Amino acid sequence: MEEPQESLVVLVSLCRFAEAVAAGMLVPILPLFIASFEGGEAGPIVTWLREQLPILLKILPVLSADSAEACTAVLFCLSGFSMSLSQVAAGRLSDRFDRRKPFIIFGMLGAAICSAAFATADGFPEILSTRLIQTAFLGLTFPPMMAIVARHSAPGRGGRILGLYSTIRLSGFALGPFVGGEIASGFGYGTTFLVSASLLSISIGFVAWLVPDPRESRPASEGPRVRPPVPFRLRLLVVSTFLMMVGISAMISLFPTYAEEWGATERQLGFVFGAFLISRLALQYLSGWIGDRFDKKWVLLAALFLLAPLVTLQGYAGSVEEMVSLRIGLGVASAALSSSIGGMSAERSEPGNRARVMGLNTMSFTLGVSIGPLLTGSLRESPELAFLVPGVATFLWTFVILFAIPSDRVFEERRAAEQGSGARG
Repeated sequence: MEEPQESLVVLVSLCRFAEAVAAGMLVPILPLFIASFEGGEAGPIVTWLREQLPILLKILPVLSADSAEACTAVLFCLSGFSMSLSQVAAGRLSDRFDRRKPFIIFGMLGAAICSAAFATADGFPEILSTRLIQTAFLGLTFPPMMAIVARHSAPGRGGRILGLYSTIRLSGFALGPFVGGEIASGFGYGTTFLVSASLLSISIGFVAWLVPDPRESRPASEGPRVRPPVPFRLRLLVVSTFLMMVGISAMISLFPTYAEEWGATERQLGFVFGAFLISRLALQYLSGWIGDRFDKKWVLLAALFLLAPLVTLQGYAGSVEEMVSLRIGLGVASAALSSSIGGMSAERSEPGNRARVMGLNTMSFTLGVSIGPLLTGSLRESPELAFLVPGVATFLWTFVILFAIPSDRVFEERRAAEQGSGARG
């Protein structure tokens, strides 16, 4: 049996850093790029959505206007769903063929081409179609990359290893908006898109050159490959990630409200959003270490108990300072939740289902980011209720985790017993 190589996880994380910067660059730039087109017309895609799915007008009132805001709302919502669907497909195909690197390289290559293609876009329809394709390509990279990380996470160290990987990648993603903003200010949008494409190309080269990709399953000559199903308990874990991201991302559609009611500036709102990332980055590895040392299940439960009231209280915040304090706390809870779930998924997955297990985690994260703003958009007049829904759901889900998910110690005892009985048989 292959021994885990934790140094390889660090290498994989560094290979992905440039890709994370490239992806982060586009987050603040695309809305501004859309707004730069004169007239602000939503285009035929938004018109079609209004006619075919009128319920969206209730969920996202901003869609009723031909504006850059309407276009941005559609862009980020649909691209989130596009990425979620491609992650499901990538996890299944990666496990089926027992290959990781081809999916990563192909996905990054497609994303790089799309970044460059933004420079030639001359309207919202082209931007939207390019972004949908790009996020689908990026989604292909997450499950196989996470499967490599999980494969090389030693037993009892999954929290630390996943925490380290997440810290490095999130650092790149957090740096991206600053890099993109500076380049766009000095050289224009076209240069920004080309730099994004170049950084993705650098990641492709590093992955192709440095990351090994041996098969995990036995050779075909020894019989058919075994593809064990994803255990039901691991499926339960991803609901925690989904609820977390719904509660954390719900505030995005309320930024205009905060600017009007609190007089918050763009810089202050940026700090509100960044406070969450900063506290999560600072505590991601430490949370993983605590989970490995004491038990990841109890770290997860503590994170959920902290997350539920903090999510709910966002609906009652009355100032930038109050919201920043809540977001810092949410970053702490997110670090503990993500490292514990990632560690348990890495340690409890096995050859044949790793990409699907890890892909479900990344898919639930992306899906939560898409659903959160829709929730507050549909309950714009009642922000307290918009945050209360995921807050209460998180609190109730804590008890599902308490009774349904075994601790690290119990899981290891059961696995040892199963392996012992299998050896005797």
